This record gives sequence, C-alpha cells and structure tokens, in this order.
Amino acid sequence: MKKILITLLALTLTTGAFAQLIANKTDSKVTMSLDFFNDIQLGDKTNWDARWLNQGFSCALTYNFPLGESKRHTMSIGLGYAGHNYFSYSRIVDPYATDTLQFIQYRTDGTVADGFKRYKLNCNYIELPFEMRFRFGEGWKIGVGFKVGYMVNAKTKYVGNNDNGIRIHEKYTYIDNIERMAYSATLRVGYKWVSLFAAMQLVPVFETGHNAPVLRPLSVGVTFAPY
Repeated sequence: MKKILITLLALTLTTGAFAQLIANKTDSKVTMSLDFFNDIQLGDKTNWDARWLNQGFSCALTYNFPLGESKRHTMSIGLGYAGHNYFSYSRIVDPYATDTLQFIQYRTDGTVADGFKRYKLNCNYIELPFEMRFRFGEGWKIGVGFKVGYMVNAKTKYVGNNDNGIRIHEKYTYIDNIERMAYSATLRVGYKWVSLFAAMQLVPVFETGHNAPVLRPLSVGVTFAPY
C-alpha cells in the first residue's frame, strides 16, 4: 500500500508541468484529481480501538460546466474511486457474521499485546462527485461539493500471532455488515494545482446494530489536480 501511494504521488508531481499544457489545450473543461488523506475515525467506537493514522487515497475525473458567463467558476461532475483503510487494535472474530459481531482486543491501558502487528478494514468505492468550484485572483480556488459512493469491495487483514503463537496473515474478503452506499460532503481550498482537502462521510461505515461500532470517517489530506 505504501509503495502504491508513493508511486502515485511521484507520478503526479513529475507530470504536473506536462499536465498543465494539456489543461491549456482543453480550456480546463476536464479535471483529473488525486487525493492523499488520513481518515479520522469519528463516532461511537465501542469495541473498536481505532488507530490515529489511517491512510487512504482517491482519484476522480470530472467535467467542468461554466457557471453563467464566467469560465472561472464551474459546476463539475464526474466519476471516481476511493480506497479507505481503517486500522484498529480490535479484531473482528468473524467478519462474515450476519448477527452479532464479536471482537478481540489487543491493546489494554495503552499497551499493545505481544504478537500483534496490524489489523485493518479496507473499503473501496466507485464514486460520483459533484462540486462547485470558485476561482479567485491568479490561482486561488475553493471547491464545495458532495459525492456518492457505492462499495465494490470490503475486506479485513490481520497480521499477528494466532492462539498457538504462530505468526499468520489472515484475510477475509467481501465481508458483511458494511453499508453499501456512502454519502460525503467535501471541501477543497487551494492554489493552482495543489489544495487542502476534507470530506465528511454522513453515514456510518458499518450497518447499524449487530454490536458494530458507529464509524463516520473525516478524511483530511491534500489534493493534486494538475489538469
């Protein structure tokens, strides 16, 4: 995951100048953006001991419609993808359970249990972003929007010792008890092709009930939009 994020960031930075030339040719009708962010896990985290660092990324391609006669302000819609990682010191015993979720706790009083290395829930979405973009001065811009995501895959991964003290890599794919739809409000403030980015998910990650935590991620990071 780290290698993928580093590679994407390097490609975005090194193609910025070339992408700006494309933007000039297309009259800024199309925007490609790439977000690198940290998910702050908000909500009722009963049974779920969240880690503070939860790195993720998203990308989108949008088409820009001018607002009125000015080409500086636009309404933008498009298609995107988002991958979220929710790390925790709590582990779901059976992610396929359709009734009550059970958890194993690996951190007590700030001390992490021996043999525990990492546990995460990974959710991936196809998204439809909508954004109102306003430009000021020589390069300042503000974007206010909303996006709808449909979850195409959710999986868990545990790296640590099992009951016999043997190191394992345990994975579950296409797990249950996850909301299929995600709705988020978004905000960007930036200069030219770099912006600060925030997105607040309005529905919880897990379906309500089933002894599940109520997680509503606040994604905070940086956006690169070379064209």
